[in-house]
Amino acid sequence: MCGAAKTWAAKEVADGVVAEVEKEWEEHLGRRRMKQLREALTLLREITDPWA
Repeated sequence: MCGAAKTWAAKEVADGVVAEVEKEWEEHLGRRRMKQLREALTLLREITDPWA
């Protein structure tokens, strides 16, 4: 398997893990609060992500 294929395979695994975590968080917080969390995290990128 070449480097690019390994990268895409790892991304698929990571995307699956992220989806599972987000689902669990939304079940715990509820849809409205999860939306608020996403909005707050997006706003924080302005001060934490030098490439944003």
